[in-house]
Amino acid sequence: MDSNFDAELAALTQAVASERPASDAKEQLHAALTEKISELLPRSAPSATTDDTTQVPAPSTSSGQAAVKKAQAGSKSYLDTVDDATVAKVNGYVAQAFHNGIQATLRQVIEEDPFLLDVFHDALTDKLYSEMKSRGLVK
Repeated sequence: MDSNFDAELAALTQAVASERPASDAKEQLHAALTEKISELLPRSAPSATTDDTTQVPAPSTSSGQAAVKKAQAGSKSYLDTVDDATVAKVNGYVAQAFHNGIQATLRQVIEEDPFLLDVFHDALTDKLYSEMKSRGLVK
């Protein structure tokens, strides 16, 4: 693992510890990553032609409605709701975060495939939380 990753993990651990009791550590980690992502997202001025009827396309999955129903049924991971190609891509990004650093990988995901950002965010939260637990940084 990269020393940059270790420094970023330490900063996230500190952010998690300073917020609330450890019982909510995973939610705190998710919020801390959300903040990091929002810092990295490009800032753009709202367009005068934008209206409230703009629709964002649904994520493409090979299993369509089955994926939505599976997610609503309370699956353990967001990755359970997407196709195998997306799972492989997200897992690749997660592995990259451990080797190249969290922020560098977040920037890459935002640039290369912003539609995967939400899935990546949740998968990264799960992996980082597991890493924090294995290092004894959270209970």
